[in-house]
Amino acid sequence: MTEHLTMNTIVHAAFRRTIARFVGALDAFPDGSQERADQLKRAWDFAEDEIHHHHDYEEQYFWPALQQTDADLSVVAELDGEHEAMRAALGDASRAMAALPLDPTATTATVARDAVAHLGTVLGDHLAHEERDLEPISAAYKNAPPMKTALRQVKKAHFKTMGNTIEWLQDGADSSDIAGLRKELPPPVIFLFTRIAGRRYRREIAPTWPAR
Repeated sequence: MTEHLTMNTIVHAAFRRTIARFVGALDAFPDGSQERADQLKRAWDFAEDEIHHHHDYEEQYFWPALQQTDADLSVVAELDGEHEAMRAALGDASRAMAALPLDPTATTATVARDAVAHLGTVLGDHLAHEERDLEPISAAYKNAPPMKTALRQVKKAHFKTMGNTIEWLQDGADSSDIAGLRKELPPPVIFLFTRIAGRRYRREIAPTWPAR
């Protein structure tokens, strides 16, 4: 069970759950089901956006903020290279998922499943590396002024979709993930964001998966 030192690992946990859900759903894809193919593609578009946003924000805001501190950031060059590999795997998975509604067959679902599983391996290795070597540094410097500025920038950039993101972070989360989220965001804030601004996730994405 991950010790959540920052919001970063709470997001990572959601990535892992989401990839596992897609692999399971594609394994069980009902041959010929246009409805299920459309549903999975809609959920995939949401997940793809979250993956892109997360890693873009690291590169645009958080890593430059850490570079303004005296932290040893020798690991960042390796992590940056892993981002490129992750984006390539994400592109392959997204192309395979885009093909599914065009040809909603078990064969197409198997191709998509393999591409998503490969992404899961690439992404999973990167997340583990980041949690091992960078997360302790991020936690140690989370209250440094540059990091607080970076967090404000991310909140501003992600504000319009924050409610759906918070709904996603809670969907299928275990008690450790929920406790970590509540440590980062006060429960009233979580409630307001999700109830008011999380409707799209509840209406369009959550029904893709078994009841929570």
